[in-house]
Amino acid sequence: MMPNQLFKKTKGFTLLEVLIALAVFSYGAVGFITNISKYQKAQVTSVERTVAHWVAMNQISLIRLEKKWPNLGVTRGTAEMANSRWYWIQTVTKTTEKQLRQVKVEVKLKQDDENTTVSVTAFVANKIRKR
Repeated sequence: MMPNQLFKKTKGFTLLEVLIALAVFSYGAVGFITNISKYQKAQVTSVERTVAHWVAMNQISLIRLEKKWPNLGVTRGTAEMANSRWYWIQTVTKTTEKQLRQVKVEVKLKQDDENTTVSVTAFVANKIRKR
């Protein structure tokens, strides 16, 4: 064999080029996976907030359907919705209008959560009018 044939130039990538390509691919893959993870978390949060809002609105609707004027103070309870148990805290306070009360309903997915998932405030009018 001739010495020129031993060192014949081959066409291909060097180790450095392969390592750089792998680094670029890895960086892109990590960014892609991070974005997918954020999307999934946002979707779960959105579903939780939607269901919690339904629970709060149901509680306010029940108050509005009652024949009696809501008592001032704090009431706690639970509701079943979307295969989950939700914990709500209802706070009824006076307003500057004598025939109107403010009702605030806070809903949590876990009873010991410090943060509420959703908080809805509504006003309820007195249906029993004094003459």
